[in-house]
This record gives sequence, C-alpha cells and structure tokens, in this order.
Amino acid sequence: MSTRIALTALVGRTGAVLLRMRDEQSAVRANRWSLPGGAIRPGETPVNAAKRHIAEQTGLPVDGEPDLFWHGFLPGTRVDVYCFAVGTPRGAPTSCRSRGCWPSSCPARTCCPGGRSRPRPGSCWAGSSTRTST
Repeated sequence: MSTRIALTALVGRTGAVLLRMRDEQSAVRANRWSLPGGAIRPGETPVNAAKRHIAEQTGLPVDGEPDLFWHGFLPGTRVDVYCFAVGTPRGAPTSCRSRGCWPSSCPARTCCPGGRSRPRPGSCWAGSSTRTST
C-alpha cells in the first residue's frame, strides 16, 4: 500500500512561492524546505486535502481552486504525490521590506507583515522580488 500526499505551490502576486520547513516528525522528507502539504486522509480527494493543508499550515486565503500540475511517485518510494498550484488573492501580502519574520535560514529571507493573512511560523516566501536582509 502506498502513502498519498498532496503538495501545493501557493503563488503570491509577486510570483513568490510559499515554502515551509518540515519538522523532524514529518513522515516524509523531514527537516527540509517543502511546499505546504501532507497526507491525504482515507476518503478525502487530493484537491480537498490540498485545500485543507493550505488552511491548516498557512492560514492564507487562496484565489480559486488548486490546479493539479503533476502526479506521480517520489523516486524509490511508495509515496503517491499530487502537486497543485493556486494563487493568493489580490491584496494578500506575500513579502515585506522591513524585518525578517521567520526563520533566518529561509532561502528568500522574506516575510509577511502582521495581520490575518500572515503565514504561520516555519513558512517563508521564496522567489519574491522584495527581499529583506537579516
């Protein structure tokens, strides 16, 4: 039996993609930067799992339905992966120029300003044209 997971590229208005650090307890690829996502529950569709993981792991709003752009197995594993992409709505923050918010090892060293649309700790926007230095 294989494990099914859904990952989502959450793309901000600047083209940045949200990454999260998977903790040491992650069943797949622990202690690595990854797209938001995780296991698909029994009876859950991959797209519903993607939406659930976005809400649980980032707390950010999305613009429309996630689109499936790749489906397959991780090389050398029995992990069945569904990769989706979805944008954030206009007006949702994706980076800031002030201070770095989370973790200092973030490849882009970007952050979101305070407010309801702020990603949860352990997340950062990679590839944003607006970067901070810490």
